[in-house]
Amino acid sequence: MNIEEKCRNLLNEEKYDECRKVIEIEMAKMPDSPIPQNLLGLLEERRFDKEKAIRHYRASYSLDPTYAPAIWNLERLGTGDVCKKCAYTEKDCK
Repeated sequence: MNIEEKCRNLLNEEKYDECRKVIEIEMAKMPDSPIPQNLLGLLEERRFDKEKAIRHYRASYSLDPTYAPAIWNLERLGTGDVCKKCAYTEKDCK
């Protein structure tokens, strides 16, 4: 199971602290990857901290401006489109 699916499962189970630990380990392994930052955004969004979520999505985007989940999540929060699902992976951006 990849980190995105692992975090999706942990967040769905409301295991926020465990999810943060998984993300931090991955971030240490891949500091230049946009994936952990996007996942931290999703975590903060679940914790109802929109400002922190946006900061992480922006950090993800700055690491890779072509990373579709970061773009999707920024647009979703920016427009307030609550009907759009969160993007963990590029497959979610449809």
